[in-house]
Amino acid sequence: MKKALIIAHDFPPLNSIGAQRPYSWYKYFHEFNLYPIVITKNWQNNGNTRFNTIGKERKIECTDFGCIIRTSKVRTPSLWFQEKFKTKISFVRRGLSFIEKLLSFYFLRFDQHKGIYKEAYGYLNKNNDVHAIITTGEPFVLFKHGYRIKKKFGVRWIADYRDGWYLNHGTILNKGILSRFMRSWEYRIGKKITRDASMVVTVDPEMASRLEKLIGKKVEVVYNGFWEYYQRDKYKRESNDKMIINHTGTLTIGQQIELFLDTLIDLYRNKHINEDNFEFNLIGLEYFPEQMKRLLPYKEIVDKIVFTTPRLPKNEAVEMNLNADYLVNFTDPNLSAIYAKTYDYIACKKPILVVPGDGKLLDNLITKNKLGTILNTKEDIKALIINKNIKYSPIKDNTSFFTRKNQTKIIADIINTL
Repeated sequence: MKKALIIAHDFPPLNSIGAQRPYSWYKYFHEFNLYPIVITKNWQNNGNTRFNTIGKERKIECTDFGCIIRTSKVRTPSLWFQEKFKTKISFVRRGLSFIEKLLSFYFLRFDQHKGIYKEAYGYLNKNNDVHAIITTGEPFVLFKHGYRIKKKFGVRWIADYRDGWYLNHGTILNKGILSRFMRSWEYRIGKKITRDASMVVTVDPEMASRLEKLIGKKVEVVYNGFWEYYQRDKYKRESNDKMIINHTGTLTIGQQIELFLDTLIDLYRNKHINEDNFEFNLIGLEYFPEQMKRLLPYKEIVDKIVFTTPRLPKNEAVEMNLNADYLVNFTDPNLSAIYAKTYDYIACKKPILVVPGDGKLLDNLITKNKLGTILNTKEDIKALIINKNIKYSPIKDNTSFFTRKNQTKIIADIINTL
């Protein structure tokens, strides 16, 4: 088997979308003639709290799938400050983090992730049989590590953009001086580093096209995907008298939830919906305090027909979605993307609502595979909630393409042909 070194910040036990992508490679690479060695941090918790804990000890775990090397805790000024003061005087911590982010690309001592680099460097010093390394970002300083390792050891390097870095849809909308400076700097350093990669991959065709224009080289697509279809018969509702619609995870600045909430207020005031017949859940939104502020204008319906939860363990979030009637994606006019939550929605085998349509990737996915419907206006939303007449008959042969195993085969084929 060829060895593949996976360099990842997020990895289980962290309960994050970013952790699932490299974990799927670790789990399935052995089925495609690759032996994975993962280098990550020694996470001590699942990431459901604001500050995650890294263990003081280095650990190595080997299974039938491959090996995981978990690096020990490192200290930088911002991490020391966070550990000591938690959320107090957070502007100081943010300032330190900003400075460290800039300097980390040039000086290892300022890099919060230097333990990962040192571990990878040490491994390659002792093992000359690694066929390729994959760095998955963010954090994108891992790309600098991949760049350094390729220069030093001549090993093939794949840069995996699970986020856009300079093209990140969230930072594009931030107009502050520091944000503009950071984006300008990311533009220059990102182009320089990534052009040296042996291969670049990302999560959907839209991002691939934008990256190709930015860095001037071919970008392959490896979707995030879902593990397997969930079994709905394990999760039975007591009653179907209430319509339940769920949204899972984060909201970006541009995602148009207000269109949906404005419609719910209208329906609530006109007595079309109430506490007994309707429920809209924002699963995990309480983990994002800034995003919670978007509900302030809607106090009239919050905790009546609109509910929020903290970040939940995966199985609890899945159970809530399996008990729902519809699962919703809110789109951003500044960006067309297949959000990672969409794949979990597919696995739940529930109708997916797109509010409003993006006219591109998400619309095409939903309509082509008969996964749900597009709601562009208040009238569309009202018609769905009042009439409840959506037809749902997904094309399973098509959606099976998006399983994590099938997506792992794609990146494995890329590695094996390098």
